Amino acid sequence: ERGFRQYIKTMPQNILEKVAEYFLKFPGIGPKQARRFAYFLSSRDEAFVRDLVEAIMELKKKIKRCQECFRFFEAKDTGNICSICFDGAREQGLLLVVEKDVDFENIEKSRVYNGLYFILGGIIPLAEMEPASKIRAKELFNLVQKRAKLAREFVLREVILATSATLEGENTVQYIKKILEPLALKFNFKITVLGRGLSTG
Repeated sequence: ERGFRQYIKTMPQNILEKVAEYFLKFPGIGPKQARRFAYFLSSRDEAFVRDLVEAIMELKKKIKRCQECFRFFEAKDTGNICSICFDGAREQGLLLVVEKDVDFENIEKSRVYNGLYFILGGIIPLAEMEPASKIRAKELFNLVQKRAKLAREFVLREVILATSATLEGENTVQYIKKILEPLALKFNFKITVLGRGLSTG
């Protein structure tokens, strides 16, 4: 049986399996869904596949990661800084810290917030031995320190932690608070967290 498994592993992959393996690298995609994607592409005409390939290549050429907030953006006239970080009309004293680019997009679409952002790039699992390796902790510290030192009209007043309402999200909040509290005391800004649940009474 062991020899048979080894033989299966060394068998050459067919093209469907090869394509499905690439989809498996996508976040949240399991083996069945990856194969469905591969079969879907097989059923499309050449024009569809060609357009998809061109769109992906265009994505790689035009999309950059902002050097300030670390979100992905379409590069135009602002160099390596996204339009939001570049926009002097936004509330410069507020910094909202979120997990992923999708979280940023959802908040921005709601139009309830007009400050600046920082994308953590993930959350910290419970009992993680190297928490700083899971998020952009050093980059966040450097950005907060930089903004806290700015002129009075642009000085940082509040850092809002907007992680998911999970144990991992709470763990991430506690870790960020720990590394930012010395700066908060030194430069006199607040560290707040989004409200959870519904009020009572």
